Amino acid sequence: MKRVLSWMAAGVALIACGGETEGGSGSLVLTLSGEEAAQTGFPVPGSPELRFADGWAVHFDKYLVGVGNVRVAGAEGEVALADTGSVVVDLTAGETEVFRFDGLGARRWERFGYDILVPRADSRAIGVSEADVRRMIDGRYNYWIEGTATREGTTLRFAWGLSAPTRNDDCVNSADDSPGVVVRNHGLAAYQITLHLDHLFYDRLGSHDGVKMRFAAIAAVAGGDGAIAWDALASQRLASLRDGDGQPLRGEDGALLVYDPESVPLADANLQQYLLAASVSQGRFNGEGVCVNRTMK
Repeated sequence: MKRVLSWMAAGVALIACGGETEGGSGSLVLTLSGEEAAQTGFPVPGSPELRFADGWAVHFDKYLVGVGNVRVAGAEGEVALADTGSVVVDLTAGETEVFRFDGLGARRWERFGYDILVPRADSRAIGVSEADVRRMIDGRYNYWIEGTATREGTTLRFAWGLSAPTRNDDCVNSADDSPGVVVRNHGLAAYQITLHLDHLFYDRLGSHDGVKMRFAAIAAVAGGDGAIAWDALASQRLASLRDGDGQPLRGEDGALLVYDPESVPLADANLQQYLLAASVSQGRFNGEGVCVNRTMK
């Protein structure tokens, strides 16, 4: 379901420069989406690449995220928009309109960015309970994820708060590989902030060519009650992953399974820190458009 809101964001700085006003002005609307995966989980029907290589299936009951600090500027640094507003959204609800900005100069703005952040007391909650927002604020979580994982009659549960706020800059529009956004005079420019949830489960960071989605190493730390505790993931060492019986974890080909962070720095070489680092790369633009993703201090 798509929720549509119409509002003028508070805390917006609009700066008009000569060249921008000469072309008139228009509006920018931003939606937020976790794509079909947020609603169906994995595997995603009809997308063979969006499945776990080890046979697990995952469904999300909640995939909450804080997003805000939208930035729009020109190639030479001229600022069109510096917004301090933020929202908390449940991606399982489908594509949701989150921001609308009016009075932007009509032209191409080559630099677009946004943050994935810990909600603040003044963040707007869209389809998210006050208790969940408070939990994210108190825990310093930019993501709160709940769901179930199943394989061969086994069902496991997880409820994780992730703390890895991310700055996403210089986003490229996947429709034509052009930088930033285009605002037309008297027009309404619509763009999507897209989150790629599959990145959280990749077995390699950095380059994504040839990666596989995996869940077995995560499932292996489940307790006797079927719950996968976030803290338990720290017990899985990336270079010596274990199955539920404590034996070396092997892939489909029988070879020892190793998660490879490549050149991405980790606070520690364990699966918990790996997932945090993997979450940083989820931020995209208009589908497949890439952004420069980096962890915020």
